Amino acid sequence: MKPHVLVVGGTGMLKEVCLWLVDQGYNVSVIGRTQERLNDVVKQACDSSSISPISVDYRNEEHFLKEIIEIQHKRGPITLAVCWIHSDAPNALRILAETLSNLSPNPWRLFHVRGSTAHLSQVPMPVPERCLYRQIVLGFILSDTSSRWLTNKEIATGIIKAIQRDQVKCVVGTLEPWEKRP
Repeated sequence: MKPHVLVVGGTGMLKEVCLWLVDQGYNVSVIGRTQERLNDVVKQACDSSSISPISVDYRNEEHFLKEIIEIQHKRGPITLAVCWIHSDAPNALRILAETLSNLSPNPWRLFHVRGSTAHLSQVPMPVPERCLYRQIVLGFILSDTSSRWLTNKEIATGIIKAIQRDQVKCVVGTLEPWEKRP
């Protein structure tokens, strides 16, 4: 049986990460809000049977929880989760982490993708038992004369490298000097 991966927010900047995970031999469950964009991810995969699209808004906590439980019953325990969850859903990551830890008998890895301001706040996320928490902070690109935000391709490449290296904390791009950000 192929290992099962969950990607939350996998239809935008994380789409290339979903496709790479399929190429690596994973079964990928991808959560997104828009069915059309979910269908696009499935169509682009080298093996469309390896992707399960889940149309759910993680801001709807009850529905989000139900879908996480259901997909594990259908496709097996999740061994890796890559999550881009916006700050307007403050409980979503905790719900996901606690649910996966409760349903999995083995350790699993959580790659939490965060925006550039994440480095300004050092408030640690409570990590449940068996969850191996990894943080990926998205920075910016700095040149001699200007700065710009990362492209989706640069974000996906950085996240893939972070998964491969399995580092506790990774910065994609740079965060310094902070006053030079776009």
